[in-house]
Amino acid sequence: MKRIALSLLVVMLILGFDNRESAPQQSDSTLNQNVKDMNSFISIFEIPATDISRAIGFYQSVLDIKIEKMEMPDLEIGVMPYEGQAVTGVIMKGEGFRPSADGVTIYLNGGDNLQVMLDKVEPNGGKILVPKTPHADESGFFALFLDSEGNKMGLHSPN
Repeated sequence: MKRIALSLLVVMLILGFDNRESAPQQSDSTLNQNVKDMNSFISIFEIPATDISRAIGFYQSVLDIKIEKMEMPDLEIGVMPYEGQAVTGVIMKGEGFRPSADGVTIYLNGGDNLQVMLDKVEPNGGKILVPKTPHADESGFFALFLDSEGNKMGLHSPN
């Protein structure tokens, strides 16, 4: 319960709180149109960490981005850039956040050619699990790796 409350707080802090209590109810056709207009089925993802500084350093280096570190009681957060993004990513260190190579795999945008990012994985403390590999349907390429915390992650790119 504490983790859910903290996650909700983080989401509200990152994206801002929008009070929709007075919003009119939407019809099924309006809801279906909203689904069609979505840029992504995912809105926020959390990457668990045991060492927030190490994890922030890993993702800053591999993705070539600036990650903002925030601290709250019992929770440390790394906020990935979110302006202009359809999906927001955060790195979380706190009770209930355990890195894992099992479960859901998040595929990060590897840009035009994921090999550029993949080449930064091992020098920054990660491990390549599957090298750059073409999709069977020739729709692009993917790779899998463990990050500095032991989370299994993927990369995807068109080339």
